[in-house]
Amino acid sequence: MNADVLIAGAGPTGLLLAYELGLAGVPALVLDQALHPDEQPRANGLVGRIALVLAHRGLLDGTSLHPLAAPRFPFGPLSLELDRLEVDPLHVLPIPQRDLEKLLHDAAIGVGATVRRGHEVVGFDEQDDGLTVRVHGPTGEYRLTARYLVGCDGGRSFVRKHAGIAFPGITSDEVARMARVHMPAAEVVVADGALAVRGVRLALVRPNRTATGSITITPHAMLDPSADPDVYILATSEPRPPHLPDTLTLEDLRASIHRVIGADLPITGARWLRSTVANSRQAETYRVGRVFLAGDAAHLFSAGGAALNAGLSDAVNLGWKLAVAVQGTADGLLDTYHAERHPAGRRAILHTRAQAALSSSGENAESLRELFAELLRYPGPSTHLAALLEGSDVSYGPGPLVGAWAPDTLDEHLAAVLVEPLRSGKAVVVDNTDDGRFAAMTGPWRERVDSVEIPGACLSALIRPDGYVAWADGAPGTLREALTKWFGTPRTPIRAAVPPGIAVRP
Repeated sequence: MNADVLIAGAGPTGLLLAYELGLAGVPALVLDQALHPDEQPRANGLVGRIALVLAHRGLLDGTSLHPLAAPRFPFGPLSLELDRLEVDPLHVLPIPQRDLEKLLHDAAIGVGATVRRGHEVVGFDEQDDGLTVRVHGPTGEYRLTARYLVGCDGGRSFVRKHAGIAFPGITSDEVARMARVHMPAAEVVVADGALAVRGVRLALVRPNRTATGSITITPHAMLDPSADPDVYILATSEPRPPHLPDTLTLEDLRASIHRVIGADLPITGARWLRSTVANSRQAETYRVGRVFLAGDAAHLFSAGGAALNAGLSDAVNLGWKLAVAVQGTADGLLDTYHAERHPAGRRAILHTRAQAALSSSGENAESLRELFAELLRYPGPSTHLAALLEGSDVSYGPGPLVGAWAPDTLDEHLAAVLVEPLRSGKAVVVDNTDDGRFAAMTGPWRERVDSVEIPGACLSALIRPDGYVAWADGAPGTLREALTKWFGTPRTPIRAAVPPGIAVRP
C-alpha cells in the first residue's frame, strides 16, 4: 500500500483528519488539486465545541488563541444575548481560515502526514483489501493504493460523485455578495453594537433586513485585532437574478448595497470580492465501503458558523476509528462514523435552515422574527439555540452519561485528569476502585488506551479519544465488551482478572 489512508482535500477538515490519524500512529497522505493554499478569506473563526476540542488537543499551545465565551451571537437576523445567561454555552475561536489551515498543516506534518499540492484524485476502484486511486499530478496521471479514501474535497466533491452518493437538499433563491471594504474613519461611527454612516444605522455582525434584502457588516478588527480599523467585512443578500456573472466587481457590490438600504456607503476600495449562492444539502451516507466523506463533501449549510464546527468534528470522530481499523480489527466500528455524524449534520441543517427562514422576506417571515424575538427574551430558548450552535446537543449514546462529551459531564477533578490523554489522542479508563480492577483490564489495549486510578472518585468510565464517554460504572465484563467494541480485538491475550489488592498500571 502507498498509504493506509488517503485524504482528498487539504482544507481544514482534511488537515485535521491527517493530524488525528498521525496522533494514532497512522501517517496519512493528503492530496489537493490546488498548487497553493487559498489566500481568499473565508471563515473568520470557529464557532462551537470544536474550539474546545482543539484546545484540549493542545493545538492552540504556543499561540495567543484560546476559546472565548460569546457574549452575543447572531441567529439569523436575531441576536442571542448570551451574557444574560448564568452559564454561557457558546464558544468562539477568532482565527482566519488561512491561519487555521497553516496551524493544522504544520500539526499534521509534525505527526508524519504528507501533503501533496497540485495532485487531484480523478478516479478510484475498490478491491477486497483496499483501493486503487487514479491521481492527476503536475507530470501526468499516476496510481496509488490505499486501504481507505476520505473525501474532504468540498461541496462539489469528486469523491462523493464518483462513489455514487446522493446529495439531496435545496439551493437558495438568494445571492450573497461579499467583500472586505475600506471606509474612511472620518465618515463612520461605531458605538453600542452599531455602525452609523451617512444617516444610515446598521447593527454590527448580524443581518440588517430591509424590504429588498439584507446587509451584514462587521469591523475586521473585531475578528483580528491586528487588522486595519478602517476595513469592514460586508455582505449583502438579495433575490438571485436569472443570470449571475462569474465575477463580482466593486460597482456590482455598490449597486447591491444601494438596492438593499437605499443609500450609498463611502467605500473607497474593496478586496476579495465574491458572490455565492447558498446550498443546504447532506450526503445520504457518509460511507460506502472503504470510501468516507467529511466536511463540505458530506454537508453544506445555508447559514454561517456551522460548516467548520461540523466538518472538523467529523474529522475528530473519524480519525481514531480509521486508525483502529488500520492497526487491528474492530468489527462494525467504522459504521459508527455515519451512525454518529449523520444525525449531527442533520441537527446543523435544522438550525441553519431555521436561520435562513428567519432571514427571508415577506410578512410571514416578519411575523416569525417578531415571535422569535419575544421568545429570546427568556433564558430557556436562548440556551437551547446556543446549544444547537455549539453542537453540545449531540450525544453518541443512550445517555445521560454514556455518549456524552466527558469534559462537559464529569466534575472538574475528573475532567482535569483527562487533559493529558486527550492531548495525546488516546482513550482513557478512569478507575475509581480500590484494587485497580478496571485499569488492569486495559493491558491488552495499552497501545490505544491509557488508565488513571483515582480510588473513591465519583465514577469509573471509558473515555474515547474524541472525548466522549463510551462506558461508565459497569461490571468488569461490560468494560471488556466496550474496549473490544471501540478498539478491536486485542493483540495480546486478555489476562485474568487481577486479584483484589493488586494495582496494575500498564
